[in-house]
Amino acid sequence: MSFEFHELTEFRGRLEELKDDIPEIMSQLVIGEGVYAVKQARSICTEDGVVNNGTYRMNFHAGNKALMDPGRKIHDGSPVERDGTNYKIDVYNNLDYAKHLEFGFRSHFVPGYWSGHTFVYQPGFPGGMYVGPYNGFDRGLFTLRRAVRRTKQTQDARLGRKMARIINARLNGGSQGNDAE
Repeated sequence: MSFEFHELTEFRGRLEELKDDIPEIMSQLVIGEGVYAVKQARSICTEDGVVNNGTYRMNFHAGNKALMDPGRKIHDGSPVERDGTNYKIDVYNNLDYAKHLEFGFRSHFVPGYWSGHTFVYQPGFPGGMYVGPYNGFDRGLFTLRRAVRRTKQTQDARLGRKMARIINARLNGGSQGNDAE
């Protein structure tokens, strides 16, 4: 069995590169988990038939919830928050009525009128409609909560596979690019 010293030196160099790239790799993995949670939320909306026009479903995003309009992107492009060894990404829906769909709301009267297939809200209008069961509470859908739970249930296995793939590629002299997809 022969041993080449330069191979050991190359391996050590790849280990050092891997060590230096860990924060970037972790950020990529965290963004991947945020994107996975958003896809789960959108999937739950589709499965449950939540809201007929899809606006609620398509407004789930991962990133920084302070951004008002990330467009149609799943990840809004904001960097991952880091606090010591902890990494964090928000999964959010910034629609005005998202909180009411998520957690539920007390039934209420909405003044307005129907124009074709659309209800037109008009404050002070004598007619209108009652939203939810009379004098009751409309239970929330808990879409985001269920999406996060689904994500956490499979997170260890998914992150383990991705990290093993990245480490194997780096240590075997493979790709240096974005391996955390």
